[in-house]
Amino acid sequence: MKIAIIGSSGFIGKNLSFFLKKNNPNKVFLLSSYTLNKNNWIEKIIREIRKIQPNIIINCAANQNLNNSKKNLIDLINSNLYSNVMFLNEAIRNKKFMGYITFGTKWELGDSKLSKPLNFYAATKQANDSFFKYFSNKKISIISLKIFDTYGPNDKRKKFLNDLLKSYKNNKLLKITQGKQFLDYVHVNDICFLVNKIINDIKSKKLKGYNSFTVSSMKPIRLINLVKKLNKILNKNLKIAVGKKKYRQNQSKNKVNRIFNYPKWKPKHKLFKELKIIFDKG
Repeated sequence: MKIAIIGSSGFIGKNLSFFLKKNNPNKVFLLSSYTLNKNNWIEKIIREIRKIQPNIIINCAANQNLNNSKKNLIDLINSNLYSNVMFLNEAIRNKKFMGYITFGTKWELGDSKLSKPLNFYAATKQANDSFFKYFSNKKISIISLKIFDTYGPNDKRKKFLNDLLKSYKNNKLLKITQGKQFLDYVHVNDICFLVNKIINDIKSKKLKGYNSFTVSSMKPIRLINLVKKLNKILNKNLKIAVGKKKYRQNQSKNKVNRIFNYPKWKPKHKLFKELKIIFDKG
Protein backbone atom coordinates (compact mmCIF):
# COMPACT_ATOMS: atom_id res chain seq x y z
CA MET A 1 0.00 0.00 0.00
CA LYS A 2 1.18 3.48 -0.88
CA ILE A 3 -0.22 6.49 0.99
CA ALA A 4 0.35 10.02 -0.32
CA ILE A 5 -0.08 13.05 1.91
CA ILE A 6 -0.81 16.50 0.48
CA GLY A 7 -0.22 19.42 2.84
CA SER A 8 2.33 17.71 5.08
CA SER A 9 3.87 21.01 6.20
CA GLY A 10 0.73 22.18 8.04
CA PHE A 11 -0.12 21.39 11.66
CA ILE A 12 -2.36 18.39 11.00
CA GLY A 13 -0.37 17.23 7.97
CA LYS A 14 2.96 17.31 9.81
CA ASN A 15 1.62 15.37 12.80
CA LEU A 16 -0.18 12.90 10.57
CA SER A 17 2.94 12.28 8.46
CA PHE A 18 4.99 11.53 11.56
CA PHE A 19 2.27 9.33 13.05
CA LEU A 20 1.73 7.23 9.93
CA LYS A 21 5.44 6.72 9.31
CA LYS A 22 5.79 5.49 12.89
CA ASN A 23 2.57 3.50 13.33
CA ASN A 24 1.51 2.38 9.86
CA PRO A 25 3.25 -0.40 7.84
CA ASN A 26 2.44 1.21 4.49
CA LYS A 27 4.75 3.41 2.44
CA VAL A 28 4.10 7.10 3.09
CA PHE A 29 4.91 9.73 0.44
CA LEU A 30 4.90 13.48 1.20
CA LEU A 31 3.85 15.44 -1.87
CA SER A 32 5.01 18.95 -2.81
CA SER A 33 4.36 21.90 -0.53
CA TYR A 34 2.09 24.72 -1.69
CA THR A 35 4.33 27.26 0.04
CA LEU A 36 7.30 26.29 -2.11
CA ASN A 37 5.35 25.76 -5.35
CA LYS A 38 2.61 28.40 -5.40
CA ASN A 39 2.65 29.03 -9.13
CA ASN A 40 2.41 25.41 -10.31
CA TRP A 41 1.42 23.52 -7.16
CA ILE A 42 -1.67 21.76 -8.57
CA GLU A 43 0.15 20.64 -11.72
CA LYS A 44 3.13 19.39 -9.69
CA ILE A 45 0.89 17.34 -7.36
CA ILE A 46 -0.89 15.84 -10.38
CA ARG A 47 2.48 14.74 -11.82
CA GLU A 48 3.46 13.21 -8.46
CA ILE A 49 0.16 11.32 -8.21
CA ARG A 50 0.73 10.01 -11.75
CA LYS A 51 4.27 8.88 -10.89
CA ILE A 52 3.68 7.39 -7.42
CA GLN A 53 0.21 5.94 -8.12
CA PRO A 54 -0.84 5.92 -4.44
CA ASN A 55 -3.57 3.62 -3.20
CA ILE A 56 -4.80 6.23 -0.73
CA ILE A 57 -4.42 10.02 -0.78
CA ILE A 58 -4.83 12.21 2.31
CA ASN A 59 -5.30 15.89 1.49
CA CYS A 60 -4.52 18.11 4.50
CA ALA A 61 -3.93 21.24 2.42
CA ALA A 62 -6.32 24.18 2.65
CA ASN A 63 -6.52 27.92 2.13
CA GLN A 64 -8.30 29.42 5.15
CA ASN A 65 -8.19 33.09 4.16
CA LEU A 66 -11.38 34.84 5.34
CA ASN A 67 -10.87 37.99 3.26
CA ASN A 68 -13.46 38.16 0.46
CA SER A 69 -11.43 40.18 -2.02
CA LYS A 70 -11.63 39.06 -5.65
CA LYS A 71 -8.12 37.60 -5.56
CA ASN A 72 -8.76 35.67 -2.34
CA LEU A 73 -12.05 34.26 -3.64
CA ILE A 74 -10.22 32.93 -6.72
CA ASP A 75 -7.42 31.52 -4.54
CA LEU A 76 -9.94 29.82 -2.22
CA ILE A 77 -11.74 28.18 -5.14
CA ASN A 78 -8.47 27.00 -6.69
CA SER A 79 -6.91 25.76 -3.43
CA ASN A 80 -9.95 24.17 -1.79
CA LEU A 81 -12.20 23.09 -4.67
CA TYR A 82 -10.52 22.95 -8.08
CA SER A 83 -7.46 21.19 -6.63
CA ASN A 84 -9.53 18.33 -5.17
CA VAL A 85 -11.29 17.80 -8.49
CA MET A 86 -8.00 17.67 -10.40
CA PHE A 87 -6.27 15.42 -7.85
CA LEU A 88 -9.15 12.94 -7.85
CA ASN A 89 -9.46 13.02 -11.63
CA GLU A 90 -5.82 11.94 -11.86
CA ALA A 91 -5.96 9.44 -8.97
CA ILE A 92 -8.85 7.39 -10.38
CA ARG A 93 -6.80 6.61 -13.49
CA ASN A 94 -4.93 4.17 -11.27
CA LYS A 95 -6.95 0.94 -11.08
CA LYS A 96 -5.49 0.23 -7.61
CA PHE A 97 -6.60 3.58 -6.18
CA MET A 98 -8.85 2.91 -3.18
CA GLY A 99 -9.49 6.04 -1.17
CA TYR A 100 -9.27 9.79 -0.66
CA ILE A 101 -9.39 11.38 2.78
CA THR A 102 -9.80 15.13 3.07
CA PHE A 103 -10.51 17.71 5.75
CA GLY A 104 -13.41 20.12 5.87
CA THR A 105 -14.51 22.40 8.69
CA LYS A 106 -17.26 22.68 11.28
CA TRP A 107 -18.06 26.06 9.68
CA GLU A 108 -19.67 24.13 6.81
CA LEU A 109 -22.39 23.02 9.19
CA GLY A 110 -23.44 26.46 10.38
CA ASP A 111 -24.65 26.39 13.98
CA SER A 112 -27.82 25.90 16.01
CA LYS A 113 -29.35 29.06 14.53
CA LEU A 114 -27.85 29.16 11.04
CA SER A 115 -27.75 26.15 8.74
CA LYS A 116 -25.58 27.58 5.95
CA PRO A 117 -21.76 27.82 5.76
CA LEU A 118 -20.46 30.62 7.97
CA ASN A 119 -17.99 32.05 5.41
CA PHE A 120 -16.74 31.60 1.86
CA TYR A 121 -13.90 29.33 3.00
CA ALA A 122 -16.48 26.97 4.49
CA ALA A 123 -18.61 27.24 1.34
CA THR A 124 -15.70 26.06 -0.83
CA LYS A 125 -15.20 23.10 1.48
CA GLN A 126 -18.89 22.21 1.41
CA ALA A 127 -19.03 22.53 -2.38
CA ASN A 128 -16.49 19.68 -2.60
CA ASP A 129 -19.07 17.19 -1.35
CA SER A 130 -20.97 17.14 -4.65
CA PHE A 131 -17.77 16.35 -6.56
CA PHE A 132 -16.77 13.75 -3.97
CA LYS A 133 -20.09 11.98 -4.53
CA TYR A 134 -19.48 12.09 -8.27
CA PHE A 135 -15.99 10.54 -8.07
CA SER A 136 -16.81 7.90 -5.42
CA ASN A 137 -18.17 4.46 -6.22
CA LYS A 138 -18.16 0.92 -4.83
CA LYS A 139 -14.40 0.63 -5.38
CA ILE A 140 -13.35 4.15 -4.34
CA SER A 141 -14.08 5.51 -0.89
CA ILE A 142 -13.97 9.28 -0.33
CA ILE A 143 -14.08 10.53 3.26
CA SER A 144 -14.64 14.17 4.21
CA LEU A 145 -13.84 14.91 7.86
CA LYS A 146 -15.47 18.05 9.22
CA ILE A 147 -12.80 19.18 11.68
CA PHE A 148 -13.75 21.23 14.72
CA ASP A 149 -11.08 22.99 16.83
CA THR A 150 -7.67 21.32 17.06
CA TYR A 151 -4.75 21.62 19.45
CA GLY A 152 -1.51 19.93 20.45
CA PRO A 153 2.16 20.61 21.20
CA ASN A 154 4.39 22.60 18.83
CA ASP A 155 1.45 24.33 17.17
CA LYS A 156 2.62 27.49 15.37
CA ARG A 157 -0.72 28.56 13.88
CA LYS A 158 -2.34 31.91 14.55
CA LYS A 159 -5.01 30.48 16.84
CA PHE A 160 -6.57 31.55 20.14
CA LEU A 161 -4.87 28.88 22.26
CA ASN A 162 -1.48 29.73 20.81
CA ASP A 163 -1.99 33.45 21.45
CA LEU A 164 -3.02 32.55 25.00
CA LEU A 165 0.05 30.36 25.46
CA LYS A 166 2.36 33.10 24.17
CA SER A 167 0.74 35.60 26.53
CA TYR A 168 1.14 33.16 29.44
CA LYS A 169 4.81 32.38 28.72
CA ASN A 170 5.74 36.04 28.20
CA ASN A 171 3.58 37.31 31.06
CA LYS A 172 1.86 39.78 28.74
CA LEU A 173 -1.74 40.99 28.55
CA LEU A 174 -3.97 39.40 25.91
CA LYS A 175 -7.10 41.17 24.69
CA ILE A 176 -9.98 38.81 23.96
CA THR A 177 -13.66 39.03 23.06
CA GLN A 178 -16.41 38.58 25.64
CA GLY A 179 -15.80 34.87 25.13
CA LYS A 180 -19.34 33.72 24.45
CA GLN A 181 -18.37 31.60 21.45
CA PHE A 182 -18.21 27.82 21.86
CA LEU A 183 -14.98 25.92 21.18
CA ASP A 184 -14.76 22.17 20.61
CA TYR A 185 -11.16 20.98 20.91
CA VAL A 186 -9.78 17.65 19.65
CA HIS A 187 -6.11 16.76 20.16
CA VAL A 188 -4.18 16.33 16.91
CA ASN A 189 -3.09 12.81 17.95
CA ASP A 190 -6.73 11.77 18.24
CA ILE A 191 -7.19 12.94 14.66
CA CYS A 192 -4.17 10.87 13.64
CA PHE A 193 -5.66 7.77 15.28
CA LEU A 194 -8.94 8.42 13.46
CA VAL A 195 -7.28 8.77 10.05
CA ASN A 196 -5.29 5.58 10.63
CA LYS A 197 -8.50 3.75 11.50
CA ILE A 198 -10.15 5.05 8.33
CA ILE A 199 -7.16 3.91 6.25
CA ASN A 200 -7.49 0.40 7.67
CA ASP A 201 -11.25 0.41 7.05
CA ILE A 202 -10.70 1.48 3.43
CA LYS A 203 -8.13 -1.32 2.98
CA SER A 204 -10.53 -3.90 4.43
CA LYS A 205 -13.36 -2.49 2.28
CA LYS A 206 -15.53 -1.59 5.26
CA LEU A 207 -15.99 1.86 3.71
CA LYS A 208 -17.47 2.37 0.27
CA GLY A 209 -18.52 5.43 -1.69
CA TYR A 210 -18.73 8.92 -0.23
CA ASN A 211 -18.89 9.38 3.54
CA SER A 212 -18.81 12.49 5.71
CA PHE A 213 -18.05 12.61 9.45
CA THR A 214 -17.57 15.31 12.06
CA VAL A 215 -14.51 15.30 14.31
CA SER A 216 -15.92 16.64 17.57
CA SER A 217 -14.98 16.14 21.22
CA MET A 218 -18.71 16.16 22.03
CA LYS A 219 -17.79 18.53 24.86
CA PRO A 220 -18.06 22.12 23.58
CA ILE A 221 -17.05 24.85 25.99
CA ARG A 222 -17.44 28.62 25.90
CA LEU A 223 -14.16 30.46 25.44
CA ILE A 224 -14.61 32.44 28.65
CA ASN A 225 -15.24 29.24 30.64
CA LEU A 226 -12.12 27.66 29.16
CA VAL A 227 -10.09 30.64 30.38
CA LYS A 228 -11.66 30.48 33.85
CA LYS A 229 -10.92 26.77 34.18
CA LEU A 230 -7.33 27.22 33.00
CA ASN A 231 -6.83 29.86 35.67
CA LYS A 232 -7.74 27.24 38.28
CA ILE A 233 -5.21 24.64 37.13
CA LEU A 234 -2.21 26.59 35.81
CA ASN A 235 0.80 27.58 37.91
CA LYS A 236 0.01 31.27 37.47
CA ASN A 237 -2.94 33.37 36.36
CA LEU A 238 -3.55 34.31 32.75
CA LYS A 239 -3.41 38.01 31.94
CA ILE A 240 -6.67 38.58 30.08
CA ALA A 241 -8.58 41.71 29.10
CA VAL A 242 -12.12 40.45 28.48
CA GLY A 243 -14.30 42.30 25.96
CA LYS A 244 -11.43 44.36 24.54
CA LYS A 245 -11.48 42.64 21.16
CA LYS A 246 -14.29 42.52 18.59
CA TYR A 247 -15.73 39.26 17.34
CA ARG A 248 -14.60 38.23 13.88
CA GLN A 249 -17.08 38.91 11.07
CA ASN A 250 -19.54 36.01 10.65
CA GLN A 251 -18.16 34.37 13.79
CA SER A 252 -20.59 31.93 15.36
CA LYS A 253 -21.21 32.02 19.11
CA ASN A 254 -23.50 29.00 19.09
CA LYS A 255 -22.93 25.25 19.30
CA VAL A 256 -22.99 23.08 16.21
CA ASN A 257 -26.04 20.87 16.50
CA ARG A 258 -25.27 18.31 13.81
CA ILE A 259 -22.65 15.91 15.16
CA PHE A 260 -21.97 12.66 13.28
CA ASN A 261 -18.59 11.35 14.40
CA TYR A 262 -16.96 8.26 12.94
CA PRO A 263 -18.46 5.06 14.44
CA LYS A 264 -16.59 3.68 17.49
CA TRP A 265 -14.14 6.60 17.54
CA LYS A 266 -13.77 8.79 20.62
CA PRO A 267 -11.04 11.27 21.56
CA LYS A 268 -8.77 9.85 24.26
CA HIS A 269 -6.85 12.99 25.21
CA LYS A 270 -8.32 15.06 28.06
CA LEU A 271 -8.36 18.74 27.14
CA PHE A 272 -7.33 20.36 30.43
CA LYS A 273 -4.82 17.66 31.31
CA GLU A 274 -3.10 18.24 27.96
CA LEU A 275 -3.31 22.03 28.21
CA LYS A 276 -1.74 21.91 31.67
CA ILE A 277 1.23 20.05 30.15
CA ILE A 278 1.49 22.43 27.17
CA PHE A 279 1.25 25.62 29.27
CA ASP A 280 3.35 24.65 32.31
CA LYS A 281 5.71 21.96 31.03
CA GLY A 282 5.74 22.28 27.25
